[in-house]
Amino acid sequence: MHHLQLAGLGAGAADAANNLPAYLVLEPVAGSPVRLAALLIGVNLGPLVSPWASLATLLWHERLRALNVRIKWGGFALAGLAAVALTVPLAVVALWVVSGMH
Repeated sequence: MHHLQLAGLGAGAADAANNLPAYLVLEPVAGSPVRLAALLIGVNLGPLVSPWASLATLLWHERLRALNVRIKWGGFALAGLAAVALTVPLAVVALWVVSGMH
């Protein structure tokens, strides 16, 4: 599995469930430190799409709600999807460059 595919799989799994279980399930397939870093990129950026994918997002939402700030989850998900679609590939390319992979 290519590094970008592993990062994408990690992002999708983290978004569907949660980032920690996604990492724990996929860690055994990483196989190398660079592939592990690609997986970490995916599972840490993937939760930007759905609110339940990361405890940090849920805590952030509760804090905003306490301040009477309303979040439209549809807009949150669309902005998160755009951010993930841009940042995951860019971060994996940066990893590829700094790791000296050819």
